[in-house]
Amino acid sequence: MKKIKKNHKLLIEISFVLIPVFVALIIGVSLIMYNSTVDGFLEAQDASMEVSLTKSHDTIEELLYDNDDFRKWCFDQWEKIDKLQPKQHSSDEYTEYYDYLHNYDGFGGTVEFAEQMPSDLKELYIDNLYMMLCDYMQSETVENKYDYMFVLYVDDDNFGKILCDYDPKIEGRTPYDHYDIDKSKHPAIEKILKDNSNKISFERSEDFPGEGNYYIAYKPIIFDGKVRAVMGIVYNWEDLRTTMSNSMLKARLLGIGGISLAMVILLIVLYRRSIKPLTKIQGIVCDYTKNKNSAEALERTAEITERNEFGLLSDDISEMVKEIDHYTEENIRIAGEKERAEKELYEAQVSVMVSQIQPHFMYNALSSIAMLCTVDPETAQEATVEFADYLRGNMDSLKQKAPVPFTAELEHLKKYLYIEKLRFGKKLNVEYDIQATEFVVPQLSIQPLVENAVKHGVGMKKKGGTVTIATRDAGEAFEVIIKDDGVGFDTSAPRKEDGRSHVGIENTRKRLKDMCGADVITTSVIGEGTTVKVVLPKEVHNNENALR
Repeated sequence: MKKIKKNHKLLIEISFVLIPVFVALIIGVSLIMYNSTVDGFLEAQDASMEVSLTKSHDTIEELLYDNDDFRKWCFDQWEKIDKLQPKQHSSDEYTEYYDYLHNYDGFGGTVEFAEQMPSDLKELYIDNLYMMLCDYMQSETVENKYDYMFVLYVDDDNFGKILCDYDPKIEGRTPYDHYDIDKSKHPAIEKILKDNSNKISFERSEDFPGEGNYYIAYKPIIFDGKVRAVMGIVYNWEDLRTTMSNSMLKARLLGIGGISLAMVILLIVLYRRSIKPLTKIQGIVCDYTKNKNSAEALERTAEITERNEFGLLSDDISEMVKEIDHYTEENIRIAGEKERAEKELYEAQVSVMVSQIQPHFMYNALSSIAMLCTVDPETAQEATVEFADYLRGNMDSLKQKAPVPFTAELEHLKKYLYIEKLRFGKKLNVEYDIQATEFVVPQLSIQPLVENAVKHGVGMKKKGGTVTIATRDAGEAFEVIIKDDGVGFDTSAPRKEDGRSHVGIENTRKRLKDMCGADVITTSVIGEGTTVKVVLPKEVHNNENALR
Protein backbone atom coordinates (compact mmCIF):
# COMPACT_ATOMS: atom_id res chain seq x y z
CA MET A 1 0.00 0.00 0.00
CA LYS A 2 2.88 2.30 0.77
CA LYS A 3 4.34 1.90 -2.73
CA ILE A 4 1.00 2.71 -4.37
CA LYS A 5 0.80 5.92 -2.38
CA LYS A 6 4.23 6.92 -3.62
CA ASN A 7 3.14 6.54 -7.24
CA HIS A 8 -0.07 8.42 -6.54
CA LYS A 9 2.12 11.13 -5.08
CA LEU A 10 4.07 11.24 -8.35
CA LEU A 11 0.80 11.67 -10.25
CA ILE A 12 -0.19 14.51 -7.93
CA GLU A 13 3.20 16.18 -8.37
CA ILE A 14 2.80 16.04 -12.15
CA SER A 15 -0.68 17.58 -11.77
CA PHE A 16 0.65 20.37 -9.55
CA VAL A 17 3.22 21.20 -12.23
CA LEU A 18 0.96 21.05 -15.29
CA ILE A 19 -2.28 22.58 -14.01
CA PRO A 20 -0.76 25.92 -12.85
CA VAL A 21 1.20 26.14 -16.13
CA PHE A 22 -1.96 25.72 -18.20
CA VAL A 23 -3.97 28.13 -16.02
CA ALA A 24 -1.20 30.74 -16.22
CA LEU A 25 -1.08 30.24 -19.98
CA ILE A 26 -4.83 30.85 -20.28
CA ILE A 27 -4.67 33.97 -18.11
CA GLY A 28 -1.62 35.25 -20.00
CA VAL A 29 -3.24 34.72 -23.41
CA SER A 30 -6.49 36.34 -22.29
CA LEU A 31 -4.61 39.37 -20.93
CA ILE A 32 -2.71 39.72 -24.20
CA MET A 33 -5.98 39.48 -26.15
CA TYR A 34 -7.64 41.98 -23.82
CA ASN A 35 -4.82 44.53 -24.10
CA SER A 36 -4.55 44.06 -27.86
CA THR A 37 -8.31 44.59 -28.28
CA VAL A 38 -8.29 47.69 -26.08
CA ASP A 39 -5.24 49.12 -27.85
CA GLY A 40 -6.81 48.48 -31.23
CA PHE A 41 -10.13 50.07 -30.24
CA LEU A 42 -8.54 53.15 -28.69
CA GLU A 43 -6.12 53.63 -31.56
CA ALA A 44 -9.13 53.53 -33.89
CA GLN A 45 -10.35 56.67 -32.06
CA ASP A 46 -7.14 58.53 -32.90
CA ALA A 47 -8.11 59.70 -36.38
CA SER A 48 -11.53 61.12 -35.43
CA MET A 49 -10.18 62.70 -32.22
CA GLU A 50 -7.32 64.29 -34.14
CA VAL A 51 -9.66 65.81 -36.76
CA SER A 52 -12.03 67.15 -34.09
CA LEU A 53 -9.26 68.54 -31.91
CA THR A 54 -7.51 70.24 -34.84
CA LYS A 55 -10.82 71.83 -35.93
CA SER A 56 -11.55 73.08 -32.40
CA HIS A 57 -8.02 74.47 -32.05
CA ASP A 58 -8.27 76.34 -35.36
CA THR A 59 -11.71 77.73 -34.47
CA ILE A 60 -10.44 79.11 -31.17
CA GLU A 61 -7.61 80.80 -33.05
CA GLU A 62 -10.23 82.43 -35.31
CA LEU A 63 -12.31 83.51 -32.29
CA LEU A 64 -9.21 85.31 -31.02
CA TYR A 65 -8.80 87.13 -34.37
CA ASP A 66 -6.20 84.68 -35.70
CA ASN A 67 -3.44 86.87 -34.24
CA ASP A 68 -0.62 85.12 -32.31
CA ASP A 69 0.33 88.23 -30.32
CA PHE A 70 -3.30 88.91 -29.39
CA ARG A 71 -3.94 85.28 -28.41
CA LYS A 72 -0.83 85.33 -26.21
CA TRP A 73 -2.08 88.57 -24.63
CA CYS A 74 -5.45 86.95 -23.87
CA PHE A 75 -3.82 83.93 -22.24
CA ASP A 76 -1.64 86.28 -20.17
CA GLN A 77 -4.71 88.20 -18.96
CA TRP A 78 -6.70 85.07 -18.15
CA GLU A 79 -3.74 83.57 -16.33
CA LYS A 80 -3.68 86.48 -13.87
CA ILE A 81 -7.23 85.80 -12.70
CA ASP A 82 -7.45 83.48 -9.70
CA LYS A 83 -11.01 82.38 -10.37
CA LEU A 84 -12.16 82.64 -13.95
CA GLN A 85 -15.78 83.30 -13.06
CA PRO A 86 -16.58 86.52 -14.96
CA LYS A 87 -18.66 88.93 -12.91
CA GLN A 88 -22.02 90.19 -14.04
CA HIS A 89 -21.86 93.50 -15.88
CA SER A 90 -24.65 96.08 -16.00
CA SER A 91 -26.50 97.13 -19.14
CA ASP A 92 -24.94 100.57 -18.84
CA GLU A 93 -21.45 99.00 -18.91
CA TYR A 94 -22.36 97.03 -22.02
CA THR A 95 -23.82 100.17 -23.68
CA GLU A 96 -20.64 102.07 -22.96
CA TYR A 97 -18.57 99.10 -24.21
CA TYR A 98 -20.43 98.81 -27.53
CA ASP A 99 -20.34 102.61 -28.08
CA TYR A 100 -16.58 102.47 -27.56
CA LEU A 101 -16.19 99.71 -30.13
CA HIS A 102 -18.45 101.59 -32.60
CA ASN A 103 -16.48 104.81 -32.29
CA TYR A 104 -13.06 103.12 -32.43
CA ASP A 105 -11.31 103.83 -35.70
CA GLY A 106 -9.37 100.63 -36.50
CA PHE A 107 -9.29 96.84 -36.07
CA GLY A 108 -10.31 95.64 -32.60
CA GLY A 109 -8.42 92.33 -32.42
CA THR A 110 -4.98 93.65 -31.51
CA VAL A 111 -2.91 94.10 -28.38
CA GLU A 112 -2.68 97.85 -29.02
CA PHE A 113 -6.48 98.14 -29.12
CA ALA A 114 -6.93 96.20 -25.87
CA GLU A 115 -4.19 97.97 -23.93
CA GLN A 116 -5.47 101.51 -24.67
CA MET A 117 -9.00 100.72 -23.44
CA PRO A 118 -10.17 102.16 -20.11
CA SER A 119 -9.64 99.66 -17.27
CA ASP A 120 -13.35 98.95 -16.66
CA LEU A 121 -14.01 98.35 -20.38
CA LYS A 122 -10.82 96.30 -20.64
CA GLU A 123 -12.07 93.98 -17.85
CA LEU A 124 -15.40 93.54 -19.64
CA TYR A 125 -13.54 92.92 -22.92
CA ILE A 126 -11.41 90.16 -21.32
CA ASP A 127 -14.55 88.60 -19.74
CA ASN A 128 -16.37 88.61 -23.07
CA LEU A 129 -13.49 86.89 -24.84
CA TYR A 130 -13.38 84.24 -22.09
CA MET A 131 -17.17 83.70 -22.36
CA MET A 132 -16.83 83.27 -26.13
CA LEU A 133 -14.17 80.58 -25.54
CA CYS A 134 -16.29 78.75 -22.97
CA ASP A 135 -19.46 78.93 -25.08
CA TYR A 136 -17.62 77.50 -28.06
CA MET A 137 -16.15 74.63 -26.01
CA GLN A 138 -19.60 73.84 -24.63
CA SER A 139 -21.18 73.72 -28.09
CA GLU A 140 -18.31 71.60 -29.45
CA THR A 141 -18.56 69.14 -26.56
CA VAL A 142 -22.32 68.76 -26.90
CA GLU A 143 -22.32 68.60 -30.70
CA ASN A 144 -19.52 65.97 -30.88
CA LYS A 145 -20.65 64.09 -27.74
CA TYR A 146 -17.28 64.43 -26.03
CA ASP A 147 -17.05 63.16 -22.46
CA TYR A 148 -14.98 66.18 -21.49
CA MET A 149 -13.14 69.08 -23.17
CA PHE A 150 -10.61 71.42 -21.61
CA VAL A 151 -7.80 73.96 -22.05
CA LEU A 152 -5.02 73.36 -19.50
CA TYR A 153 -1.97 75.48 -18.69
CA VAL A 154 1.24 73.37 -18.72
CA ASP A 155 3.91 76.05 -18.26
CA ASP A 156 6.09 75.83 -15.15
CA ASP A 157 4.32 78.53 -13.12
CA ASN A 158 0.73 77.41 -13.78
CA PHE A 159 1.03 73.69 -14.52
CA GLY A 160 -2.34 72.01 -14.05
CA LYS A 161 -4.37 75.24 -14.06
CA ILE A 162 -7.63 74.87 -16.02
CA LEU A 163 -8.33 77.83 -18.28
CA CYS A 164 -11.67 76.55 -19.45
CA ASP A 165 -13.45 73.20 -19.50
CA TYR A 166 -16.86 71.65 -20.05
CA ASP A 167 -18.34 68.40 -18.75
CA PRO A 168 -21.81 67.63 -20.20
CA LYS A 169 -22.65 65.50 -17.15
CA ILE A 170 -22.48 68.64 -14.96
CA GLU A 171 -25.06 71.37 -15.39
CA GLY A 172 -23.33 74.58 -16.29
CA ARG A 173 -19.59 75.07 -16.39
CA THR A 174 -17.35 73.38 -13.86
CA PRO A 175 -15.76 75.72 -11.32
CA TYR A 176 -12.32 76.96 -12.23
CA ASP A 177 -9.63 74.99 -10.39
CA HIS A 178 -6.17 73.41 -10.52
CA TYR A 179 -5.61 69.72 -11.27
CA ASP A 180 -2.92 68.01 -9.22
CA ILE A 181 -1.23 66.20 -12.15
CA ASP A 182 1.89 64.05 -11.82
CA LYS A 183 3.90 64.51 -15.03
CA SER A 184 5.56 61.12 -14.65
CA LYS A 185 2.16 59.44 -14.96
CA HIS A 186 1.28 61.37 -18.13
CA PRO A 187 3.88 60.53 -20.78
CA ALA A 188 1.92 62.33 -23.51
CA ILE A 189 2.22 65.68 -21.68
CA GLU A 190 5.90 65.01 -20.96
CA LYS A 191 6.46 64.27 -24.65
CA ILE A 192 4.70 67.48 -25.72
CA LEU A 193 6.85 69.57 -23.36
CA LYS A 194 10.03 67.76 -24.42
CA ASP A 195 9.41 67.94 -28.20
CA ASN A 196 7.98 71.48 -27.99
CA SER A 197 6.00 70.90 -31.20
CA ASN A 198 2.34 71.25 -32.15
CA LYS A 199 1.91 67.52 -32.80
CA ILE A 200 -1.14 65.88 -31.17
CA SER A 201 -0.39 63.20 -28.56
CA PHE A 202 -2.59 60.47 -27.10
CA GLU A 203 -2.56 58.61 -23.78
CA ARG A 204 -4.60 56.55 -21.35
CA SER A 205 -5.26 58.03 -17.92
CA GLU A 206 -6.75 56.73 -14.67
CA ASP A 207 -6.47 59.93 -12.57
CA PHE A 208 -7.32 62.77 -14.97
CA PRO A 209 -9.82 64.37 -15.30
CA GLY A 210 -10.97 62.04 -12.48
CA GLU A 211 -10.79 58.49 -11.23
CA GLY A 212 -11.68 56.15 -14.11
CA ASN A 213 -10.54 54.92 -17.50
CA TYR A 214 -9.96 57.74 -19.98
CA TYR A 215 -8.36 58.14 -23.40
CA ILE A 216 -7.14 61.70 -24.00
CA ALA A 217 -5.94 63.61 -27.06
CA TYR A 218 -3.77 66.71 -26.39
CA LYS A 219 -3.18 69.57 -28.87
CA PRO A 220 -0.33 71.94 -27.83
CA ILE A 221 -0.93 75.71 -27.74
CA ILE A 222 2.41 77.39 -28.49
CA PHE A 223 3.49 81.02 -27.98
CA ASP A 224 6.97 82.34 -28.76
CA GLY A 225 8.18 78.85 -29.65
CA LYS A 226 7.21 77.37 -26.27
CA VAL A 227 4.25 75.21 -25.24
CA ARG A 228 2.07 77.33 -22.96
CA ALA A 229 -1.08 75.20 -22.71
CA VAL A 230 -2.82 72.19 -24.21
CA MET A 231 -6.32 71.70 -25.52
CA GLY A 232 -7.72 68.26 -24.86
CA ILE A 233 -10.74 66.09 -25.53
CA VAL A 234 -11.51 63.02 -23.42
CA TYR A 235 -13.09 59.67 -24.26
CA ASN A 236 -14.35 57.64 -21.28
CA TRP A 237 -14.05 53.92 -22.08
CA GLU A 238 -15.14 52.62 -18.65
CA ASP A 239 -18.23 50.91 -20.10
CA LEU A 240 -16.09 49.23 -22.76
CA ARG A 241 -13.60 48.08 -20.12
CA THR A 242 -16.38 46.61 -17.97
CA THR A 243 -17.92 44.77 -20.93
CA MET A 244 -14.58 43.43 -22.09
CA SER A 245 -13.56 42.41 -18.56
CA ASN A 246 -16.76 40.42 -18.17
CA SER A 247 -16.21 38.77 -21.56
CA MET A 248 -12.62 37.93 -20.70
CA LEU A 249 -13.68 36.50 -17.34
CA LYS A 250 -16.14 34.19 -19.08
CA ALA A 251 -13.47 33.21 -21.61
CA ARG A 252 -11.01 32.44 -18.80
CA LEU A 253 -13.55 30.34 -16.91
CA LEU A 254 -14.43 28.40 -20.06
CA GLY A 255 -10.73 27.97 -20.88
CA ILE A 256 -9.87 26.79 -17.38
CA GLY A 257 -12.82 24.40 -17.44
CA GLY A 258 -11.74 23.01 -20.79
CA ILE A 259 -8.13 22.68 -19.70
CA SER A 260 -9.21 21.01 -16.45
CA LEU A 261 -11.19 18.42 -18.41
CA ALA A 262 -8.25 17.87 -20.75
CA MET A 263 -5.93 17.55 -17.74
CA VAL A 264 -8.18 14.92 -16.15
CA ILE A 265 -8.16 12.92 -19.38
CA LEU A 266 -4.40 13.39 -19.73
CA LEU A 267 -3.78 12.26 -16.16
CA ILE A 268 -5.99 9.20 -16.62
CA VAL A 269 -4.05 8.25 -19.74
CA LEU A 270 -0.77 8.99 -17.97
CA TYR A 271 -1.77 6.81 -15.04
CA ARG A 272 -2.87 3.89 -17.20
CA ARG A 273 0.08 4.05 -19.60
CA SER A 274 2.89 5.10 -17.26
CA ILE A 275 2.17 5.21 -13.54
CA LYS A 276 0.28 1.91 -13.39
CA PRO A 277 2.97 -0.13 -15.21
CA LEU A 278 5.60 1.71 -13.15
CA THR A 279 3.81 0.55 -9.98
CA LYS A 280 3.83 -3.04 -11.24
CA ILE A 281 7.50 -2.93 -12.18
CA GLN A 282 8.40 -1.46 -8.80
CA GLY A 283 6.46 -4.24 -7.03
CA ILE A 284 8.12 -6.94 -9.15
CA VAL A 285 11.62 -5.65 -8.39
CA CYS A 286 10.92 -5.24 -4.65
CA ASP A 287 9.40 -8.74 -4.29
CA TYR A 288 12.09 -10.42 -6.39
CA THR A 289 14.79 -8.75 -4.32
CA LYS A 290 13.24 -10.19 -1.15
CA ASN A 291 12.25 -13.75 -2.16
CA LYS A 292 14.08 -14.42 -5.48
CA ASN A 293 10.90 -16.11 -6.81
CA SER A 294 11.70 -16.17 -10.53
CA ALA A 295 8.47 -17.87 -11.64
CA GLU A 296 6.34 -15.23 -9.93
CA ALA A 297 8.48 -12.40 -11.34
CA LEU A 298 8.22 -13.79 -14.91
CA GLU A 299 4.46 -14.24 -14.58
CA ARG A 300 3.98 -10.69 -13.34
CA THR A 301 6.21 -9.12 -16.01
CA ALA A 302 4.15 -10.93 -18.66
CA GLU A 303 1.07 -9.06 -17.38
CA ILE A 304 2.61 -5.72 -18.39
CA THR A 305 1.37 -5.42 -21.99
CA GLU A 306 1.95 -1.71 -22.66
CA ARG A 307 3.88 -1.27 -25.90
CA ASN A 308 5.94 1.67 -24.76
CA GLU A 309 9.22 2.20 -22.92
CA PHE A 310 7.79 0.65 -19.73
CA GLY A 311 6.78 -2.48 -21.65
CA LEU A 312 10.30 -2.77 -23.04
CA LEU A 313 11.73 -2.23 -19.57
CA SER A 314 9.50 -5.03 -18.23
CA ASP A 315 10.84 -7.34 -20.95
CA ASP A 316 14.41 -6.47 -19.99
CA ILE A 317 13.70 -7.23 -16.32
CA SER A 318 12.18 -10.57 -17.37
CA GLU A 319 15.34 -11.41 -19.34
CA MET A 320 17.46 -10.37 -16.37
CA VAL A 321 15.54 -12.77 -14.09
CA LYS A 322 16.07 -15.62 -16.58
CA GLU A 323 19.79 -14.85 -16.78
CA ILE A 324 20.12 -14.81 -13.01
CA ASP A 325 18.29 -18.15 -12.79
CA HIS A 326 20.50 -19.64 -15.50
CA TYR A 327 23.76 -18.66 -13.87
CA THR A 328 22.49 -19.58 -10.41
CA GLU A 329 21.84 -23.12 -11.68
CA GLU A 330 25.33 -23.28 -13.19
CA ASN A 331 26.79 -22.07 -9.94
CA ILE A 332 25.12 -24.96 -8.05
CA ARG A 333 26.89 -27.52 -10.29
CA ILE A 334 30.34 -26.11 -9.56
CA ALA A 335 32.36 -28.41 -7.31
CA GLY A 336 35.89 -28.50 -5.85
CA GLU A 337 38.10 -25.80 -4.43
CA LYS A 338 38.56 -24.03 -7.73
CA GLU A 339 34.85 -24.20 -8.40
CA ARG A 340 34.10 -22.92 -4.90
CA ALA A 341 36.46 -19.96 -5.48
CA GLU A 342 34.71 -19.19 -8.73
CA LYS A 343 31.39 -19.55 -6.94
CA GLU A 344 32.45 -16.97 -4.40
CA LEU A 345 33.58 -14.65 -7.20
CA TYR A 346 30.31 -15.17 -9.05
CA GLU A 347 28.26 -14.54 -5.89
CA ALA A 348 30.23 -11.33 -5.39
CA GLN A 349 29.37 -10.33 -8.96
CA VAL A 350 25.69 -11.13 -8.40
CA SER A 351 25.77 -9.23 -5.09
CA VAL A 352 27.31 -6.20 -6.80
CA MET A 353 24.84 -6.41 -9.64
CA VAL A 354 21.84 -6.72 -7.31
CA SER A 355 23.16 -3.87 -5.19
CA GLN A 356 23.03 -1.67 -8.27
CA ILE A 357 19.36 -2.47 -8.90
CA GLN A 358 18.11 -1.89 -5.36
CA PRO A 359 14.38 -1.13 -5.18
CA HIS A 360 14.96 2.49 -4.17
CA PHE A 361 17.32 3.00 -7.13
CA MET A 362 14.82 1.36 -9.52
CA TYR A 363 11.96 3.40 -8.10
CA ASN A 364 13.87 6.70 -8.31
CA ALA A 365 14.98 5.99 -11.88
CA LEU A 366 11.52 4.92 -13.03
CA SER A 367 9.85 7.84 -11.21
CA SER A 368 12.18 10.29 -12.93
CA ILE A 369 11.41 8.69 -16.31
CA ALA A 370 7.65 8.81 -15.60
CA MET A 371 7.86 12.52 -14.81
CA LEU A 372 9.77 13.11 -18.07
CA CYS A 373 7.08 11.24 -20.05
CA THR A 374 4.85 14.30 -19.62
CA VAL A 375 7.23 17.25 -19.61
CA ASP A 376 9.89 15.96 -22.04
CA PRO A 377 8.91 12.76 -23.93
CA GLU A 378 12.08 12.70 -26.02
CA THR A 379 14.33 12.79 -22.96
CA ALA A 380 12.10 10.17 -21.30
CA GLN A 381 12.61 7.85 -24.26
CA GLU A 382 16.36 8.45 -24.21
CA ALA A 383 16.45 7.86 -20.43
CA THR A 384 14.51 4.58 -20.77
CA VAL A 385 16.96 3.32 -23.40
CA GLU A 386 19.90 4.30 -21.18
CA PHE A 387 18.32 2.53 -18.20
CA ALA A 388 17.65 -0.61 -20.25
CA ASP A 389 21.28 -0.57 -21.47
CA TYR A 390 22.38 -0.18 -17.86
CA LEU A 391 20.40 -3.26 -16.81
CA ARG A 392 21.78 -5.27 -19.74
CA GLY A 393 25.29 -4.30 -18.65
CA ASN A 394 24.54 -5.63 -15.18
CA MET A 395 23.30 -8.91 -16.68
CA ASP A 396 26.35 -9.15 -18.92
CA SER A 397 28.56 -8.91 -15.85
CA LEU A 398 27.30 -12.34 -14.77
CA LYS A 399 28.80 -13.89 -17.90
CA GLN A 400 32.11 -12.06 -17.50
CA LYS A 401 34.53 -13.86 -15.18
CA ALA A 402 37.70 -12.04 -16.24
CA PRO A 403 38.48 -8.33 -15.80
CA VAL A 404 37.30 -5.98 -18.56
CA PRO A 405 38.99 -2.94 -20.15
CA PHE A 406 38.56 0.16 -18.03
CA THR A 407 36.95 1.93 -21.03
CA ALA A 408 34.04 -0.58 -20.90
CA GLU A 409 33.62 -0.05 -17.16
CA LEU A 410 33.70 3.73 -17.73
CA GLU A 411 30.91 3.57 -20.33
CA HIS A 412 28.73 1.54 -17.97
CA LEU A 413 29.53 3.99 -15.17
CA LYS A 414 28.40 6.91 -17.34
CA LYS A 415 25.00 5.23 -17.87
CA TYR A 416 24.61 4.89 -14.10
CA LEU A 417 25.50 8.58 -13.56
CA TYR A 418 23.12 9.62 -16.35
CA ILE A 419 20.28 7.93 -14.46
CA GLU A 420 21.35 9.48 -11.13
CA LYS A 421 21.42 12.97 -12.69
CA LEU A 422 17.78 12.52 -13.70
CA ARG A 423 16.97 12.39 -10.00
CA PHE A 424 19.47 14.85 -8.56
CA GLY A 425 19.46 17.35 -11.45
CA LYS A 426 21.76 20.31 -10.84
CA LYS A 427 22.62 19.04 -7.35
CA LEU A 428 24.86 16.39 -8.93
CA ASN A 429 27.79 17.58 -11.01
CA VAL A 430 30.12 15.00 -12.58
CA GLU A 431 33.63 15.74 -13.84
CA TYR A 432 36.03 13.39 -15.63
CA ASP A 433 39.84 13.60 -15.69
CA ILE A 434 40.82 10.45 -17.60
CA GLN A 435 44.58 10.36 -18.29
CA ALA A 436 45.08 6.60 -18.54
CA THR A 437 42.84 3.83 -19.92
CA GLU A 438 45.18 0.99 -20.89
CA PHE A 439 44.35 -1.27 -17.98
CA VAL A 440 41.61 -3.67 -16.84
CA VAL A 441 39.36 -3.89 -13.79
CA PRO A 442 36.74 -6.39 -12.57
CA GLN A 443 33.38 -5.59 -14.16
CA LEU A 444 31.13 -3.42 -11.92
CA SER A 445 34.02 -2.74 -9.54
CA ILE A 446 34.24 1.05 -9.87
CA GLN A 447 30.51 1.82 -9.84
CA PRO A 448 29.90 0.86 -6.16
CA LEU A 449 32.61 3.33 -5.15
CA VAL A 450 31.04 6.08 -7.30
CA GLU A 451 27.57 5.22 -5.97
CA ASN A 452 28.93 5.59 -2.44
CA ALA A 453 30.24 9.07 -3.34
CA VAL A 454 26.85 10.05 -4.79
CA LYS A 455 24.68 8.55 -2.03
CA HIS A 456 26.75 9.25 1.09
CA GLY A 457 28.80 12.18 -0.18
CA VAL A 458 27.09 14.85 -2.32
CA GLY A 459 23.67 13.24 -1.80
CA MET A 460 23.79 14.11 1.91
CA LYS A 461 24.77 17.70 1.16
CA LYS A 462 21.88 20.16 0.97
CA LYS A 463 23.17 21.97 -2.11
CA GLY A 464 24.69 18.87 -3.68
CA GLY A 465 28.17 18.85 -5.08
CA THR A 466 30.66 17.41 -7.55
CA VAL A 467 31.91 13.87 -8.06
CA THR A 468 35.21 13.65 -9.93
CA ILE A 469 36.42 10.46 -11.64
CA ALA A 470 40.11 10.48 -12.59
CA THR A 471 42.77 8.00 -13.73
CA ARG A 472 46.58 8.26 -13.55
CA ASP A 473 49.61 6.31 -14.70
CA ALA A 474 51.59 6.44 -11.43
CA GLY A 475 54.67 4.60 -12.72
CA GLU A 476 54.46 1.21 -11.01
CA ALA A 477 50.68 1.24 -10.83
CA PHE A 478 47.57 2.61 -12.42
CA GLU A 479 45.31 4.68 -10.17
CA VAL A 480 41.54 5.23 -10.33
CA ILE A 481 40.47 8.14 -8.12
CA ILE A 482 36.87 8.86 -7.08
CA LYS A 483 36.60 12.18 -5.27
CA ASP A 484 33.58 14.07 -3.93
CA ASP A 485 33.14 17.39 -2.12
CA GLY A 486 30.28 16.03 -0.01
CA VAL A 487 29.79 15.86 3.74
CA GLY A 488 32.77 13.58 4.46
CA PHE A 489 33.06 11.30 7.50
CA ASP A 490 35.35 10.24 10.33
CA THR A 491 37.36 7.32 8.92
CA SER A 492 38.18 6.13 12.45
CA ALA A 493 34.55 5.87 13.53
CA PRO A 494 32.13 3.08 12.53
CA ARG A 495 30.24 4.25 9.48
CA LYS A 496 26.45 4.08 9.61
CA GLU A 497 25.47 2.27 6.45
CA ASP A 498 22.65 -0.03 5.43
CA GLY A 499 23.71 -3.68 5.18
CA ARG A 500 23.37 -3.96 1.42
CA SER A 501 25.63 -0.94 0.76
CA HIS A 502 28.23 -2.23 3.22
CA VAL A 503 28.28 -5.71 1.65
CA GLY A 504 28.56 -4.19 -1.83
CA ILE A 505 31.63 -2.14 -0.91
CA GLU A 506 33.31 -5.07 0.85
CA ASN A 507 32.67 -7.36 -2.15
CA THR A 508 34.12 -4.70 -4.41
CA ARG A 509 37.32 -4.49 -2.30
CA LYS A 510 37.61 -8.31 -2.34
CA ARG A 511 37.12 -8.62 -6.09
CA LEU A 512 39.65 -5.87 -6.81
CA LYS A 513 42.17 -7.54 -4.49
CA ASP A 514 41.59 -11.14 -5.71
CA MET A 515 41.45 -10.39 -9.44
CA CYS A 516 43.88 -7.49 -9.83
CA GLY A 517 45.87 -7.31 -6.59
CA ALA A 518 44.47 -3.82 -6.10
CA ASP A 519 44.28 -1.83 -2.89
CA VAL A 520 41.43 0.57 -2.07
CA ILE A 521 42.56 3.57 0.00
CA THR A 522 39.96 5.91 1.51
CA THR A 523 40.60 9.35 2.99
CA SER A 524 37.94 11.76 4.20
CA VAL A 525 37.54 15.09 5.99
CA ILE A 526 34.23 15.99 7.60
CA GLY A 527 32.66 18.92 5.77
CA GLU A 528 35.14 18.77 2.87
CA GLY A 529 34.57 15.42 1.18
CA THR A 530 35.97 11.96 0.54
CA THR A 531 38.61 10.53 -1.82
CA VAL A 532 38.80 6.83 -2.73
CA LYS A 533 41.93 5.70 -4.59
CA VAL A 534 42.11 2.30 -6.32
CA VAL A 535 45.78 1.32 -6.84
CA LEU A 536 46.26 -1.37 -9.54
CA PRO A 537 49.89 -2.68 -9.55
CA LYS A 538 51.27 -3.04 -13.06
CA GLU A 539 53.18 -6.15 -12.02
CA VAL A 540 49.94 -8.00 -11.28
CA HIS A 541 48.17 -6.34 -14.16
CA ASN A 542 50.72 -7.70 -16.64
CA ASN A 543 50.56 -11.23 -15.19
CA GLU A 544 48.41 -13.33 -17.52
CA ASN A 545 47.15 -15.37 -14.59
CA ALA A 546 45.57 -12.27 -13.17
CA LEU A 547 43.58 -11.80 -16.36
CA ARG A 548 42.02 -15.27 -16.39
